[in-house]
Amino acid sequence: MINGRQFQTIIINLSQKSEINTGKTDQLACFLQVNLNLSSKAVHIRFDLKAREPISTPIDKTTGTGKIKVLFLNTRSALGADVAVHLSLVRNFDPARVEVFVATNRHSRDLDKTLKELNCVSPDRLKVVDLGHEISTAGGGAIGKAKGALKNLPALFSLLRLVPWIKKNGIQIIHSTDRPRDAIFTALLSKWSGTRHILHAHINWYPYLGKGIESALKSCSGMIAVSDFTRNSFVEGGVLSSRICVAHNATDITKFDPDRTQCGLFRREQNIPESAPLIGIVARIMIWKGHLELIEAFAEVKRCVPEARLAIIGEEDLLAAQAGKPFGEMIREKISELGLSDSVHWTGWQDNMPEVMQDLDVLAMPSHAEPFGLAVTEAMAMQTPVVGFASGGLPEIIEDGLEGFLVPLKNTELLAEAMIALLKNPAMRLEMGRRGRQCVINRFTPQIQALAVETNYRTILA
Repeated sequence: MINGRQFQTIIINLSQKSEINTGKTDQLACFLQVNLNLSSKAVHIRFDLKAREPISTPIDKTTGTGKIKVLFLNTRSALGADVAVHLSLVRNFDPARVEVFVATNRHSRDLDKTLKELNCVSPDRLKVVDLGHEISTAGGGAIGKAKGALKNLPALFSLLRLVPWIKKNGIQIIHSTDRPRDAIFTALLSKWSGTRHILHAHINWYPYLGKGIESALKSCSGMIAVSDFTRNSFVEGGVLSSRICVAHNATDITKFDPDRTQCGLFRREQNIPESAPLIGIVARIMIWKGHLELIEAFAEVKRCVPEARLAIIGEEDLLAAQAGKPFGEMIREKISELGLSDSVHWTGWQDNMPEVMQDLDVLAMPSHAEPFGLAVTEAMAMQTPVVGFASGGLPEIIEDGLEGFLVPLKNTELLAEAMIALLKNPAMRLEMGRRGRQCVINRFTPQIQALAVETNYRTILA
């Protein structure tokens, strides 16, 4: 009892001996301390992971034109956009210049799909291991988060078992996303194996990234940002500009090819008339994606183009509540208030994205600060013009008036005018769509992205 409060402390000592190929036995000590304030239900979790002896000696760093060995660490529980970007890199590196290894989470909800995407990686370079669970799914508030952290303890053993594998194969760089578990586990694995690590920033810097990510930012050998906008946000957050390179995201023009994609499939599935002018938004349903602004603009579109329809494509982010109300509910209320219910189609997430883009007349991207916007280059590759706000990374992709229209942030009147102009002018849509696909071919292919990332590897290893 301390100051009238009851505390319970749990200290767990995990240690594992690992035989390194040099014959030397190292000892790693891992301590987890969980302090539970039983009266206030406050939980404090502290990890203390340190090597009692040096785990490794420095490995030779291949530079110049030699082959680079890189490990992609994927702890994610689902195949989201950021994981898809990394899988694209794995498939599109020049195998004569970059040898790829992958450690992916066996708890992923779509593991089979992930492994299918990794069929280019030989079995000896692929590990499917326990890399933890999403703590936020544990439930029960602070106590639930503590239970979630304890549930992830076995993943630390998986990291330990990866150390000799990394050394045996001479892996030089560990590459991961900027998401918390990815970043923290990559930083730990880098420290234990003596290997450099890179964080790939798919989000913008903000003041509440968390101590784990902040620590990983300090220890990483470098960063890759998906846009200049994202890069600049981390520079403003205190990361040295010299430590961040930019490699724009990419779209596979062989997959997103209007000449190879059947028309009408998406419309038939959603009962949308073939002749109806169709606007679509492809995004997670959360406030900064701009759904409310789009609904307001679409009300004006309906006044000028009465037969127009709007497709809301994406999953609802259940954590994205505003004033205690789910954000999806706020959008539905706005749609009802403006009398648009019969013209708006909620489709959920769609796996057949080329068919979706093929059936849209216009893609709307009204995000407030989009780091990049993969849906934009996917639409452009399918010759679908884009209308969005001139914010975030969009101005790095679209030139206003050429591949689409960009209007000032949150200006719903101009957003509506741009969509109306495109819906009423098929020839303009056709020409903007043609220029959009050529822009993707020239600037946003997977091969271009892979070369930019490889160049960053060589800079770090030089």
